Amino acid sequence: MLRQLKRSGVCSFSFRELCRKNNRKEAAATFYIFLVLKKQLVLELRQHEPFADLTATAGLMFDKIR
Repeated sequence: MLRQLKRSGVCSFSFRELCRKNNRKEAAATFYIFLVLKKQLVLELRQHEPFADLTATAGLMFDKIR
């Protein structure tokens, strides 16, 4: 996921769009990964209102990952 983001040059991506074809278990695992990457400052997450889509952008440590 992150390698593709780096290569594509995309500035942000949608959690809902990323999980569009996933089942509930896969979506929950992806959400957990989002939270871990947020804690490690790899991603910044934004949500405009409760139950709205999450938008992920590159965080401070994004360029430090392989």
